[in-house]
Amino acid sequence: MKKVSKVAFVAKPLAIAAVLACACASAQAQSNVTIYGRITDGLNYQSNQPTTSGGHGSTWGVDGNIWGTSMFGVKGTEDLGGGLAATFNLETGFDASTGQQTAGQLWTRRSTVGLVGSAGTLKVGHDLALPSDVVWALDPTGQQNLGSATLVKGRNWPNETNQINYTTPSFGGFTTQGVYGFGEVAGSTKKSSTSGLSLAFVQQNYELHAMYDTAADANGNYSSLFQYSKELTIGGTVTLDKLKLYAAYQRLSAPGVVAAAGNPDKADHFWVGANYQVTAPLTLIAAAYHVKLNQGSGSANLFMLGTNYALSKRTIWYTGIGTVRNSAQTSFQVEVNNSTTNPTTGAAGTDTTLKGVNQNAFYTGIAHSF
Repeated sequence: MKKVSKVAFVAKPLAIAAVLACACASAQAQSNVTIYGRITDGLNYQSNQPTTSGGHGSTWGVDGNIWGTSMFGVKGTEDLGGGLAATFNLETGFDASTGQQTAGQLWTRRSTVGLVGSAGTLKVGHDLALPSDVVWALDPTGQQNLGSATLVKGRNWPNETNQINYTTPSFGGFTTQGVYGFGEVAGSTKKSSTSGLSLAFVQQNYELHAMYDTAADANGNYSSLFQYSKELTIGGTVTLDKLKLYAAYQRLSAPGVVAAAGNPDKADHFWVGANYQVTAPLTLIAAAYHVKLNQGSGSANLFMLGTNYALSKRTIWYTGIGTVRNSAQTSFQVEVNNSTTNPTTGAAGTDTTLKGVNQNAFYTGIAHSF
């Protein structure tokens, strides 16, 4: 039997590995595919949470997606020539504290394909709704659970299916984006449909944004102020050295609601805030939010303080503390992830046991991007 040297035995798989690595690198260079993601998880405390017996109690736990959504994604482009490229994006969200995907879908956040070129970007598929990215740019917390979605019960960060999305090129910092989500109901173009238009003017030291969007229910009506409604948002940011200031206003309206005392069909939502970079790794966050409902339905305030500390370019240690102050008629929860579920019935909607109840929250954890 021919004797095989140890050197040859080791060299053969190393050579195969080198060939496979070169092949993968070549394929990736041709298709320009990127795998990316983020994992966020940490300790979370909330006071005066509703219990199944109808009372209130504090909760401690390990919760993901408080600072931001944990996600895993794949995206890429292919050069088609003449300045035109094909693009795709697959992205799913999950809860790092349980390992479960959100919303019971495979690609919970994005599954789009499109074209990008000198005329702009066109995408079709399942994507974050228009308010998600627009409001993110205006929120001093970066849409944490103590943030711009809390006092509108998540209305400004949904996902949408069957969507077509077009964004113009930037003209001196000015861009326009339009979206339409097909309801795909026979005989109707409005039932279960979504639509929106946004304008943005972005410069080095300031940004201005304006957006109008709609979400209709299965009957084509705007029947729920915090789910199926019309939304107008205007706001901007100013950067002064290490200080960045934020301000925005939102108007929600649901003309399909039978407006009556205690049953609002309009909400006015304001907020202001700031980020201050104390040192290269440390950023301080402060924000205040206010919502007022019509039909004598009350108002609420949310106050938040937080920090982001960069342990590295990819890892952040976050901390947030806040309080929601409800009027006698309102029942907003301090963190948006709990804002629409009644623990007694398990159904979506407002829990009346929280009317006039104030809540506090504290969370801290780690967010790692790759």
